[in-house]
Amino acid sequence: MTKKLAVIAGATGVIGRGLADTLARRPDWDVVALARRPVEVPGVRFIPVDLTDTAACRARLTGLEGATHLLYAGRFDHVANQPEPVETNLAMLRNVLEPLEAQAPGLAHVHLVHGTKWYGSDIGPFPTPAREDDPRSVRTTFYYAQQDYVAARQPGRSWTWSASRPHGICHAVPDTPRNLVLVIAVYALICREMGLPLCFPGTEANYRALYQCTSSDHLVDAILWMSETPACANQAFNIINGDHIRWERLWPAFARHFGMEVGPVKTVKLAAAMADKAPVWDAIVRRHGLKAPPYERLALWSYGDFVFGPHWDMMSDMTKARQAGFTRTVRTEDEFIRYFNVFSKAGVLP
Repeated sequence: MTKKLAVIAGATGVIGRGLADTLARRPDWDVVALARRPVEVPGVRFIPVDLTDTAACRARLTGLEGATHLLYAGRFDHVANQPEPVETNLAMLRNVLEPLEAQAPGLAHVHLVHGTKWYGSDIGPFPTPAREDDPRSVRTTFYYAQQDYVAARQPGRSWTWSASRPHGICHAVPDTPRNLVLVIAVYALICREMGLPLCFPGTEANYRALYQCTSSDHLVDAILWMSETPACANQAFNIINGDHIRWERLWPAFARHFGMEVGPVKTVKLAAAMADKAPVWDAIVRRHGLKAPPYERLALWSYGDFVFGPHWDMMSDMTKARQAGFTRTVRTEDEFIRYFNVFSKAGVLP
């Protein structure tokens, strides 16, 4: 059996960690993880490196002659409420790809993890369902710079590229507060502790608009499919779960799961409303003997405000991926309940 070697950039992030976990369990793959912080996944070789440091990348990314796949899930930790820096994120990709390409003659595929900000989903209404060949939005993003870079570099080389465009990623990676699953669960449990119904904290329009999520393991499966399927060469694909949702349909299911009544829409800024609720959460932790991270690292409330604020539909077309052969689907409501249960089994939630 000829083994493939995946080099995963950004391996401490949600998607990078998911890729490392998945491939480390497969006998036909070896895995090298690149990150600043240690990646503790059995069977994975870890290289500590700051991807923004060109010299460090050239010095440390050695011994990778057998690399066959670069799975790039890295991004620069930008300042909250500020655009993600284009040049820095482009430089990080260059700092990995160019040293790897120079030493790995068998490099076969480069994958980029992007998202629906490609369509301007974060700045206002956009044509829906969004298709991969839609015109770019009016504002710039590092997604454009990275894809343009690999598309211009690829002709005449042995490798191909692909890019995934997920939305609303849901996951059960511990101690990662930018997590919609924990934002909803912790908000619900605090409301329950205070004797309140489960009110939707966003806007009325957001409650009724279409939304979409991508489960992290669903995305990992899609990335590996793209990376090993010749028909996916040099293309981008939307990747979401098998459905589109409205919060007004899911909120009653969440309330049932947590044993609560559903309340009306009650628009608040979670970052402000939840800032003083640590004592409430600490009481829940003590009573149930939870092993949750400290409250300030538990849930990123500003991310909840980002998700629950827009009044427009979030809707991507999955036709291209399905026609190319990616037919796996999952139901978003089921995925939320599954992740709630995973966190409960791990002792993070009651």
